[in-house]
Amino acid sequence: MVSKKWIATWLVLNFLIFWFVGLASSGYSLEGYMPGQSEKIDQYAPIVYTAPNDRPIGILYMVDYDGVLYYYIVWEDEYFSNSLIDKLYRFFRGLVYGGATQDIEVVTVNPENGTFYFQTYGHTDVNGKLLENGSCLLMDENKVIPNCTVNGTHINVYVVTWNHMLSLIPAEDTERAVLPMKHMTPNDYVALGMFRRTQKTIGGVAVNSLLLAVVTTLAFNGFMYAAWRKGYLTREGQRKVRNEIRDGWRKLKERLKKRSK
Repeated sequence: MVSKKWIATWLVLNFLIFWFVGLASSGYSLEGYMPGQSEKIDQYAPIVYTAPNDRPIGILYMVDYDGVLYYYIVWEDEYFSNSLIDKLYRFFRGLVYGGATQDIEVVTVNPENGTFYFQTYGHTDVNGKLLENGSCLLMDENKVIPNCTVNGTHINVYVVTWNHMLSLIPAEDTERAVLPMKHMTPNDYVALGMFRRTQKTIGGVAVNSLLLAVVTTLAFNGFMYAAWRKGYLTREGQRKVRNEIRDGWRKLKERLKKRSK
């Protein structure tokens, strides 16, 4: 009969393997990290307007090989009005992002052609273009937003939802937040789970990662089943294995002694 110790060990290992593989495969990675720098990073930094009681803690930036600027606006967290839903939502985010519950919204700007990108209500993509007169053209809607920039390069973005979606339209009860800005380091990238955040959807990343976790866990259980069938997990089987190891070690030492003579 299998001992209680082995059963407890089996349960713990199942849990650890499942979640370790799921989390490691979905985010503890530098894949997608962009180490580039640009002299234009300060010139095109977005100006963020937000509620006074929900200010970001700063901006992290990266630059890709084409010179496109990525500004990641970081909040300590995001809070839903319903406390139960808020706790469940934070728990889910912690699992998906490897414990990092910070909320991050991105504004990208291409200085070469003046195009920019961010997300607004309902995670809808906003693709726009900076105009010479300080206005912005929303390309998907063919709509011009006047006075949306400072000096023609700094986009004014307003936080308009509880989960920090952005808009070019001035929002009530917001004020300008002067934020520190620095280059995103590899440690920042991994700690914030940025690989997962840069995927198309959280759901897609989670499903793929959990599928890999299931496969790995099944493989582990297949190995444990084979060990159980051979009797390695019973006390008698363990005693037999220990005796075989001792006998093998004793015979090896005897052979070595004979050769030394």
